[in-house]
Amino acid sequence: MMRWRLVMRLAMRDLLHERRLAVCSILGLAAVLLPLILLFSLKYGVMQGLREDLIENPRTRMVVNQANRAFPESFIEELSARSDIAFAVGRIRSLNADARFVTAGRPAEPVLAELWATGLGDPLMGGATPRELRDVIFTVAMAARSGAAPGEAVTLRAIRVSADGRREALNLPMRLAAIAPAYALDRPAAFVEMRVLRLVDGFLNGDLPATALPEDIAPRATTPYAGFRAHARRLEDVPRLDAELRAAGVDVETRAVEVTSLLNLDRSLSLLFALIAGVGGAGYLLSLAVGFYANVERKQRHLSQLRLLGLRRGEVVLLPLIQALVVGVAGTLLAGGVALGLAQVINELNLAGAGQRSVALIQPWHLAVALAVTLLGAALAASFAALRAGRVAPAEGIRDA
Repeated sequence: MMRWRLVMRLAMRDLLHERRLAVCSILGLAAVLLPLILLFSLKYGVMQGLREDLIENPRTRMVVNQANRAFPESFIEELSARSDIAFAVGRIRSLNADARFVTAGRPAEPVLAELWATGLGDPLMGGATPRELRDVIFTVAMAARSGAAPGEAVTLRAIRVSADGRREALNLPMRLAAIAPAYALDRPAAFVEMRVLRLVDGFLNGDLPATALPEDIAPRATTPYAGFRAHARRLEDVPRLDAELRAAGVDVETRAVEVTSLLNLDRSLSLLFALIAGVGGAGYLLSLAVGFYANVERKQRHLSQLRLLGLRRGEVVLLPLIQALVVGVAGTLLAGGVALGLAQVINELNLAGAGQRSVALIQPWHLAVALAVTLLGAALAASFAALRAGRVAPAEGIRDA
């Protein structure tokens, strides 16, 4: 332990003795790292903003079938069980997916709304879900048109014409449980439990009487659904789901093109940054390696005398490596501190018109990665000098002893 402390002390004393050269090396490293950190922060901030625009709208991750066809309950269950699916629910035929709602504000004017099935964990609901079987959730447009507020009693009304020409009505008392977020749908719609939706579908098809209740509907469907609505867990899952379902013969409607464009842009910017960082970093590391190598050549007499005094070859090898790591840490800290200040200035200037969003975003792990890569590069740059220092023989310093 004492010998390691001695090696550390010798390396630090040598840096302090030639402090001007050390300061120049630290400033040179910071000058290379600073624009790279800022460039990456801009790339990360812009891409993160674009991702949030898509992620914050669950409709970006929504996958729905285009044409009505038969999907058994097992198909919906298989979708829900997939690791890349956050939520899945069946859909009835679009012809039967409309109903009118009678509210206290407009008792004589029922408001027409689309019916959508929902359930626990529905991304479109923003955390609001029907807690009871007869709970309903209105979209913002539906709430504005009906004048209803959460907690009010509403009546779902569906009308059919029987075979003998008589008009029959299904009137189902319900409760408005909540208003869906604005991103859910931009038109009048109501989200209900699947059994309510299947009740309306069965009534309009003539399979159920007007006196049927949702409590009478079995939780598991025995007849196929006309479609489905699913939400991918991540943006990256959307293009793959789109391709897999289409390959299986299911025509779907997704925003896979937009998501793919964003992911391609992210990859292109990452590749461009890697090229710039590689060229700039390689140039500086080459100059750093040359500087340390020249320093060892200049101090051969002193190194041989240290060997003559009892310093082992491995301990002499450590001297330039320790100095390179110290320069790497100091240069990274300096560049990181300045980059944080400049990023704050860039964000306050609002150059991209991003409002409250940060355009230049520096995370702690960014600086940690920069430090790790810098230390690795500095150690690699100093390795040539370290090998040269290890070849200095003690006999070379006898004549100067």
